[in-house]
Amino acid sequence: MFLKNSIIYISTEVLNKAIPFLLLPILTKYLTPADYGIIASFTAFVSFLSIFIGLSIHGAVNVNFFTTSKEELKVYISNGILLLLFTTVIVFFIVFLFQRQLSSHLLLGSEWLYIGIVLAFAQFITLLNLTLWIAEKKSKAYGVYQILQTILISSMSILFVVALHYDWRGQVLANVLGTLSLSLFSFYLLYKRGYLQFKYQPKDMKDLLHFGIPMIPHNLSGWIETSGDRLLLISLIGASSTGLFTVGFQIGMIMSVLVSSFHKVWNPYLYEKLSLSEFTLKSKIKIVKFTYLYFIAMIFLVLILNFIAKYIFLYLIDTQYAQSYQYVIYILITFALNGAYFMVVSYIFFLKKTKQLAYITFSSSLIHVLLSYIFINIYGALGVVYSSIISYTIMFLSVWYYSNKVYPMPWRFWRYND
Repeated sequence: MFLKNSIIYISTEVLNKAIPFLLLPILTKYLTPADYGIIASFTAFVSFLSIFIGLSIHGAVNVNFFTTSKEELKVYISNGILLLLFTTVIVFFIVFLFQRQLSSHLLLGSEWLYIGIVLAFAQFITLLNLTLWIAEKKSKAYGVYQILQTILISSMSILFVVALHYDWRGQVLANVLGTLSLSLFSFYLLYKRGYLQFKYQPKDMKDLLHFGIPMIPHNLSGWIETSGDRLLLISLIGASSTGLFTVGFQIGMIMSVLVSSFHKVWNPYLYEKLSLSEFTLKSKIKIVKFTYLYFIAMIFLVLILNFIAKYIFLYLIDTQYAQSYQYVIYILITFALNGAYFMVVSYIFFLKKTKQLAYITFSSSLIHVLLSYIFINIYGALGVVYSSIISYTIMFLSVWYYSNKVYPMPWRFWRYND
């Protein structure tokens, strides 16, 4: 079942990402590097909002799926949606108070700030639905839904950008409308599958906040290292250079697609093993050995994907983006390190020991910001990827050490007798 689901998830994710990837030859012809820079600014803003809107409590839902009954889970999920509404209202008022400053720094009109709030809200509903499908091991339903959403957004992108000449606004609008439409469908599916019972439960709300609030600095650190640097680039070297970096980042995200696809299957599998009353040393050693094989596979995958990327730029991407290729190898390495991080952080999530995790990840993100600012002034956009590799390495090793403190695993398995 694990192998079957892995193949389905990875195939679906690759196909899902292949559709917008195949649009790159079209979009890089109709959108300038400056357009891509503004799209990156909007995307980074929405990612920032998503840290606070919903507090990432889908992770708590994923864990509770294996530890609570269906009756308890549907009340728990409903309290999560109530928390989503509450956090969205708070974010709305904060954006309202600072809209002038935000518009100035993000190069976005105030109306796009509020559209960003709607998109972050819609993404959470969809994510909640997808999280439950993963936990249920319903990989086919997950895959069909993802592909449907991608086809819808991609079709709208062609309509708005190519046919109606909406420049960067067309790409953003397509993403918003497509995501919002399917988030409504996700909410209907949650109701239809019996996962909603709106009953305020203080115990559940306390557990959600206990999980979600420490995730703020944790996710903020992730945002700084994967999205926030785009805003730093815009302010220091301009929208066009940011756009060139963004296209290179999109190609490098091939690694992210493969990594995230795998972990969608691996995490439920690992949580299920960890929840067993009899999780033997022999079983732990098998997981450790598999983790080391995963690390080795990441190294080879970086080399293979970088080789493929060279020909992607030669034959598919518009020549005005030729400089973007120089960023790809570093972005691949960054996502490989991120994949290694996810292999060790799952133990911390399982035990909900997110408070100390927040300190580690936030500290590494501060290092990233400091190094990015210094390196961008010296190396230009390459400074971002240099700082990413350093900060991701620090975060991975620190989290690995902490995870073994809270949930010891036989990482030096060769010391154990068979």
